[in-house]
Amino acid sequence: MTERSARPAGWLFHSGSPVVKPLDFDVDLGGDPPIALHMIYSSDGAYVPAVIRKPSGLGPWPAVMCLHGGSGGLGYAFLAKQMSNRRLLFDRLVEEGYLVCYTEGRMELEDAYGTDFPAVLDHQDVAETFRYLQRLPDVDAGRIGTFGVSHGGELQMKLISEIGEGPAAMVPSEPAVIEYLGLKHEGRSKEAWSVEDSSGPRLEESLQFRGQVSDDDIDFPQAWERVQRVSDSVRILVMGRDDDHLQGLFKKLHELLSRAGKQAEWASFDHPEHAYQWGPERASGRYEPDRIQRETLDHLVDFLNRNVRDRAGP
Repeated sequence: MTERSARPAGWLFHSGSPVVKPLDFDVDLGGDPPIALHMIYSSDGAYVPAVIRKPSGLGPWPAVMCLHGGSGGLGYAFLAKQMSNRRLLFDRLVEEGYLVCYTEGRMELEDAYGTDFPAVLDHQDVAETFRYLQRLPDVDAGRIGTFGVSHGGELQMKLISEIGEGPAAMVPSEPAVIEYLGLKHEGRSKEAWSVEDSSGPRLEESLQFRGQVSDDDIDFPQAWERVQRVSDSVRILVMGRDDDHLQGLFKKLHELLSRAGKQAEWASFDHPEHAYQWGPERASGRYEPDRIQRETLDHLVDFLNRNVRDRAGP
């Protein structure tokens, strides 16, 4: 168990005694390379899964928290399988000396962000995991970076606006910041949505934003307020994909960060596959990354090394 101070009461045990210690736990899952499952006690008593790989030697190490795209709630078995099946990024980060944490939040509730919807949302789960990493003895709390693709990119922006500061650097790649920037788009009405339709009220064919996205195309006052909450100290690399249908939105995020005086960089690569940054799926029999995957990986690792691993000072 890990100590947590100033924790509000959660579940009650034994004559109403409040929970004053978190109920986080971890267990080795073995494998080659070995990984461990960490279950983080969240603000409403649910558990957030994270699988962790450590580099060789002794910590504390710098760390990178990684987030997949799409909705969360897939569970630890999915995370463990992906960490084994798509190892390009994970292997490289561990080789560079990082503790790697692969995590997710609960199932996404589309269009609930920024409303008074009475539920814990996935980005709040991610915030719990980030704070958990900061408490781990094996982690250097001042040297934690984040990486994620698609919704995992948007989750990073929701995270930094939620907690204000903490990550030394962030790499939102192909960040689908539809809710974060309040993108105005045509989409299926909520009345037509069903649980079985994981795309929710958004139809991909209606989300064509390859060109320039103007301030009028987003909820600018709300987006600007959120961007203003980003710490001036965090370094952010926004990574696009040249022909993505949301490339204009990715560029808009970088533009707003730059206009707000944040430390933001931009890079974009021409690859035909969404979320190609994770590398090839080994289960498909393909082990070797292509040239663009290698170049992208080199670029983001160089950014993380400069701003996380080799970061000077507190």
